[in-house]
Amino acid sequence: MRYAARRDGNDSAITLALRNAGFSVWDAASAGGGIPDKLVYRALPDGTPWVCWVEVKMPSGKLRPAQEMFQNIFAPRDEFYVARDAVTTVAVLTQRYQAAIRPEHAR
Repeated sequence: MRYAARRDGNDSAITLALRNAGFSVWDAASAGGGIPDKLVYRALPDGTPWVCWVEVKMPSGKLRPAQEMFQNIFAPRDEFYVARDAVTTVAVLTQRYQAAIRPEHAR
């Protein structure tokens, strides 16, 4: 019998901050298997979806081996982030989103 995944204490604050910053957040915490807690997404100005997998951890939390494998696949593409606090998470993901906007689509 599988029990519900335990959430980190900063999970709701990070999710709320991302949503308030204009990102959509899909909760994948119950998926297991090393899949990160959140899929954060937002359409770029040209309509192309921008995505980033977010693993929520407390400040001293460590990734499990399955999470590290996921990180190794998506981090080189800038599509993985370990979120430890709301302010830094919003700042980093906003910067990554802005960097993905092609100059010809910037307003």
